[in-house]
Amino acid sequence: MRATLDFLHERYAWFNATMFGSELPQVRLRLSRARTYLGQLRYKRTRPLFGRTKYTDITISVSTLYDLPEAEVEDTLIHEMIHLQILLGPQRDNSTHGILFRAKMREINEQFGRHITVSHHATEQERQQDRRKRNHLLCVCTLASGKQGIILARPSNISALWQRLPSLPDMANCCWYLSTDSYLNRYPRPLTMKIYSIPSDILTRIIAEARPLVRQNGHIFPVSKKIPR
Repeated sequence: MRATLDFLHERYAWFNATMFGSELPQVRLRLSRARTYLGQLRYKRTRPLFGRTKYTDITISVSTLYDLPEAEVEDTLIHEMIHLQILLGPQRDNSTHGILFRAKMREINEQFGRHITVSHHATEQERQQDRRKRNHLLCVCTLASGKQGIILARPSNISALWQRLPSLPDMANCCWYLSTDSYLNRYPRPLTMKIYSIPSDILTRIIAEARPLVRQNGHIFPVSKKIPR
């Protein structure tokens, strides 16, 4: 299933009453199309000169990008509600999913038969469901061994990667492309230089349909036609 706002509001009220002693306030619930998370707690923090820190604009977002079992959507919401309870409580946790979070997670799992986890890793089936057309700044890297891999850049770091990648040890060649192939949606866009492997037949297809990128006078842009090889 994919969550709806009515579903989230109904489940939030039920879980608040049964699992959190009705101590959680009503917060904004919203749907997202995020691919990197299933649930997220966001808020604004105000630190007065005297008194306790205040939290406003508290929002729990649940992604509807993937079609998941209802229980997994519920567990995602409960996961974020645990974060909310800790945020508003008197004690601070020792990390994002620290002692307090794990204790409450185990309590709910054992008492209510839930399967809440610290993090969610998308399955191959879930990744395949993301078929949105998105612009990908793609570098195809060929190593001295002949092995190929890819790096997806962000607009903010493509210039730095363009300059640094060719100087890496064992780097034989770097070719940049603009691609909208939905297969690339499953790969992250790290700030660091991390090369990911990809099936050769899929890479060949992606390159054939992509537009090469060129760099001139410090500007990077796609060419309108394929560059002869």
